[in-house]
Amino acid sequence: MNEPDTIDAKNAAALLRAHVEKFYFEFNEVTSQAKQRFLQKEWHGQREAVRRRILLHEEAFENAVRELSVSRCLGKGWWKQTGAEFEKLTGSDTLAKTFFDAVGRMLFQGDLAFTLFNSTTPEKDIEPDLISVSYQTICQTGFVSVLQKIDFEISDQNLIATSSKLLEKMNSLIPDPSTLLFFYPHLFYRNKHAYLLGYGNVSKCVQPLLFAFTNSENGIVLNALLTTEEELKNVFAFSRSYFLVEARDPKGLVDLLLKVMPSKPEAQLFMNLGYQEHGKELVVAKLHQHLQVHRSQFMVAPGIPGMVMMVFTLPDYDLVFKIIRDHFKPPKSVTRQEVIEKYLFIAKHDRVGRLADAQRFEFLGLPLAYFDQQLLDFLLADCSHSVSVRQGIVCFQDVYVERKMIPLNIYLEQASADEAEHAVNDFGNAIREMAMSNIFPGDLLTKNFGVTNEDRVVFYDYDEIVPLAECTFKDIPKARDDDDEMSAEPWYAVNDSDVFPQELVKFLLPAGPLRDRFAIDHQELYTAAFWNRLKQLHQSGEVVDIQPYVANLD
Repeated sequence: MNEPDTIDAKNAAALLRAHVEKFYFEFNEVTSQAKQRFLQKEWHGQREAVRRRILLHEEAFENAVRELSVSRCLGKGWWKQTGAEFEKLTGSDTLAKTFFDAVGRMLFQGDLAFTLFNSTTPEKDIEPDLISVSYQTICQTGFVSVLQKIDFEISDQNLIATSSKLLEKMNSLIPDPSTLLFFYPHLFYRNKHAYLLGYGNVSKCVQPLLFAFTNSENGIVLNALLTTEEELKNVFAFSRSYFLVEARDPKGLVDLLLKVMPSKPEAQLFMNLGYQEHGKELVVAKLHQHLQVHRSQFMVAPGIPGMVMMVFTLPDYDLVFKIIRDHFKPPKSVTRQEVIEKYLFIAKHDRVGRLADAQRFEFLGLPLAYFDQQLLDFLLADCSHSVSVRQGIVCFQDVYVERKMIPLNIYLEQASADEAEHAVNDFGNAIREMAMSNIFPGDLLTKNFGVTNEDRVVFYDYDEIVPLAECTFKDIPKARDDDDEMSAEPWYAVNDSDVFPQELVKFLLPAGPLRDRFAIDHQELYTAAFWNRLKQLHQSGEVVDIQPYVANLD
């Protein structure tokens, strides 16, 4: 007999399916309006849509857990029966399985282990409905023959302006006019850009085609054709915000993306499309597979230990795991909740290719056997609010997972002169582009930046990050006399929100050729005028957009 007010397995499964369907409906409704926002240049609305979809995940899980929590007392047997009933209702729906898993972890606070739902129903690969056009047709009638099929209009004048360069570029890639080209019928929208994804089979190889559009004062313009995997990977980088793109079957769309970007992690592509919860499922599944094959142990990550986070990794894996410490030593004054809020702020912000995607995992369990004893001792001593050991499992109440990068300070020690100069220049570009996205990083030390496999500098330490509006940027007043000049303390008043960019020169880089080069290339970063100009721009409501590709059809 059921306990009073509990929900039996069959009704629990029906409740879960209702929440899944509600989530799908709201998620797809927000996504489907992206085209209209692009056409009407509703750039704030486009960014708000990305934020809204992130919150939809949280709301769906929290609502389901709240309604089922009364039945938690029925135990794991009840949950297993619920899973069997849920599978009958949802079949091979991959994202529904993810939803079930996520609710189970929150409901039982990690006791069920973070693994993919043990489904007996095989997944069905659903090929997306693609539009096919022969290259010969494009040569004869122009690119409008493709745009008409996807119901996307560009003025004849704007198409003519780029047609010769477009055909010239495509001719160099597709020698056979009879080659059939395939296009995904929905565009990918992000910020002020829209992308049409296509490919062709050329010389037994997949030729990627990504057409980039902007909506400018002169109307919609096709301003780039990206044709290499590296160019596409930069657009789909882990340091950029999520896309808005309609997908009848997200798994089918990810398979299409893997066709043109085979080296891209499948999990990251799901996250790129806004399905971060399923991406997280894949991250952990791949991690467990890796551990079973390689038998390596988790260890403290290389680099200077963080004052707020403890970071660990595997020596042969491309991810790092960040745990909030129990206590922060001075001068850090943030609280645990403030750190969580900072990371959520970045998750919902435009990351412009300079801020790493940090995924928060709750109630994650990893086998104790794979932990180095020294690391385990550190975790239990310094992160006991987040870490415990139960029945051979290291349980994390909260952990952030990011892509592994070489800390910039370590990179500069090991790099050649040319590599170091390139990295330092990109370090300045990263600071500049974060400012353009309304971000002041706070702690600008090189140890808080990393260098990716693509030699791109990315910021990854968010506990001091703030919008520009919360900062008061000032030039240092002139010293009144020699005593002021020689004083170890400032001779001027300093408020909590004050930032003096001139002081950056002291600690961004050590004295030497790299600091001198940085000062030449990025002198304006040392001026209050630069920061205040961007601050005023953001306060006026302007959306500053950073193009993730080189325009090659202008």
